[in-house]
Amino acid sequence: MSKPRLTKRYLEYLYQKYNKVNSANDPIWNILIQKDKIDQEILAFISAIYAFGNVSQINKSLVKIFELLTPSALSRILDYEYIRYIENQFVVIHRFLFHQEFITLLKTLNKVYTEHNSLKNLFLQNYNPSDLNLKSAIIAFSGYLRSVIRNFYNSQRKIKFIFPSPENRSSCKRINLFLRWMVRKDNIDLGLWNEIKTSQLVIPLDVHIYKLARHYNLTKLKSPSWNMAVEITESLKEFDPQDPIKYDFALSHLEI
Repeated sequence: MSKPRLTKRYLEYLYQKYNKVNSANDPIWNILIQKDKIDQEILAFISAIYAFGNVSQINKSLVKIFELLTPSALSRILDYEYIRYIENQFVVIHRFLFHQEFITLLKTLNKVYTEHNSLKNLFLQNYNPSDLNLKSAIIAFSGYLRSVIRNFYNSQRKIKFIFPSPENRSSCKRINLFLRWMVRKDNIDLGLWNEIKTSQLVIPLDVHIYKLARHYNLTKLKSPSWNMAVEITESLKEFDPQDPIKYDFALSHLEI
């Protein structure tokens, strides 16, 4: 029995259905209400790192984090004394990321924004517009962040989880989610990094996308990996070569 196939018409229908505020329960709504672009970038990055587990659990953790880092996430990040205050007076835990991981993440971001002014500046240092996708840029980006966080923290397993890399065969779901938010622009995605081509984005491969991709024969691979994420993305280019990841939000909220 052959597998069902997606159609352009169906994907566009899903995109129009979900491309509106509060169309599904998702962490992105916490970010959209922020006004400053750098604050959006910071909070989007943290949100992406904590985007694992069920959505209600993710949102609960992010509400607490946003309360600590607003009204100005940049000011909070650059204030090392405030980071020490959070370290001593609060506890932020999300599943197996404990308070120590949260504080070391803030210290890492402090160094990034002190030395580079933005995550975008850091990422663009290794961005090549002629690359098929963002693999090389992500490897360099994660490599730099890993080198910084090691100044404050030495759990290699958790460092690799917080800042995954295609070098380790990771699908890099959460980094790709962050990049989707930063590069694409519509009613959901922020479009703050318009120097990067949307055609170079790779789909954030979570369990929902994995099941759909296998169901609709978007991949021949059996195990989630960077290569599977790329293969699914290339399959979606059949429907929109310049912006294949436009369908990610809708598909990730769709049950088979």
